[in-house]
Amino acid sequence: MTTQDQGWATIRQVVIGAEDLESTSTQLREALGLPAGFADPLLEDIGLADETLRVGPEAHLEVVAPLTPTASINGWITKGGGGGGYALSIQVPDAGVLVANAERLGVRVVADLVAYERRIVQLHPGDMGLLVELDEIPQPEQWFWDDIETAEPEAPVVDDVLAVEVQSGDPKAQARLWAGVLGCEVVEGEVPSIELGSRTVRFVRGERRMLSAVDLRCVDAVTPPERTLVVSGVELRLV
Repeated sequence: MTTQDQGWATIRQVVIGAEDLESTSTQLREALGLPAGFADPLLEDIGLADETLRVGPEAHLEVVAPLTPTASINGWITKGGGGGGYALSIQVPDAGVLVANAERLGVRVVADLVAYERRIVQLHPGDMGLLVELDEIPQPEQWFWDDIETAEPEAPVVDDVLAVEVQSGDPKAQARLWAGVLGCEVVEGEVPSIELGSRTVRFVRGERRMLSAVDLRCVDAVTPPERTLVVSGVELRLV
């Protein structure tokens, strides 16, 4: 069964891992013209502080940082030499189909649980290149945070996530693995990619396996002072 057979799958949340939550979130908000976000209360139980920022009506940028010296993200930051693209949340109508694909391809499942009355499956970063979360929400117009009220941005610079880049030593193999798990086709080229709804995942070469870049859509008639900035090791491109 392919992603097309299921109907759709889409990137909903890009997660940046940082050493310090406040400074990283402040940098994002000021550069992108976004108001203060909100925290996921469940993350505190696993030693993470976080802030989620809305980017337009559908997409989100989240920053996570360690709350305690024993939080698992500390090891990831130390090993990688700093922050970076930590995780990606993908909304799907049927996680079970993709879990079966993952098991067939030897991709490990690190968590399979119910939170906020939804099934959440997390795939091993050692296999996928970063933590990939499959969030089973069959209604494409719904998301976890729909009932959370936040201030409207007064002067937003961006209003959507267009694409992300996943960095690894073998981009073509990584693209094939993702396509096999998610049930879609690889778009071949110098930079292989897959399409998840209106958003793209590109696979690029790099020493550290992580999510390395995010393309954000500029609001019409806005010319940002900088088209590219780096936040906690992640390149943000305003296009």
